[in-house]
Amino acid sequence: MHLARNLRAVFFDHDDTLFDTIGTKWAQHKHVARTYYGKELTDEEIAPHWGKPLGAMICLLYDTTDRDTAMANVLATYRSFPKRVYPETINVLKHVHSQGLLIGIVTATHRFSFECDLDEHAIPRETLSYTQTADESPFHKPDPRVFDQAIRWLAGLNIRPDEALYIGDSLYDFAAAGGAGFKFLGVETGLITAAQFRENGASSIPSIGCLLPGES
Repeated sequence: MHLARNLRAVFFDHDDTLFDTIGTKWAQHKHVARTYYGKELTDEEIAPHWGKPLGAMICLLYDTTDRDTAMANVLATYRSFPKRVYPETINVLKHVHSQGLLIGIVTATHRFSFECDLDEHAIPRETLSYTQTADESPFHKPDPRVFDQAIRWLAGLNIRPDEALYIGDSLYDFAAAGGAGFKFLGVETGLITAAQFRENGASSIPSIGCLLPGES
């Protein structure tokens, strides 16, 4: 199950951890680049910027300094490229919650996108005790200060950072979580392989489905 006995809280990344984002959002960014900027965007151009805050990332991808217009173009096409929830996500959230563990989400996606994803796929909100998007923090992974608010929330419940686990798909997630004092578990549903996690000193699992009873 990969959940230690001394854990009291489990935090998840959102994109490519709970939701399949690469599969649909790369297609959206290619569409926006082609439609509004006359640019044929490639996977190789997207990959190095994947995981950065959306506002910064789209300016880099579309070669523009007009962030507001770029964001408007993304929002205008957002629902045409909906994210897919992983088949195991809801069962994993329900299972972790049933174990008496608090669940939080800390993500670089924006609140609008995050709320759309939860509503679109009927994510059981009663399982979520804490959510934080890019709109709620000036810091972003790999900066460990992105977890400052979560740490204060945990402190109010007398929970230490080392009693919390962060699960994410990137080395940015690993660096930020470790710097904040959280335990970390990687998932191989993003761009980072098991070998890459291992080379950097991180444990990983193929997907969050491995958190369910009977899975390995």
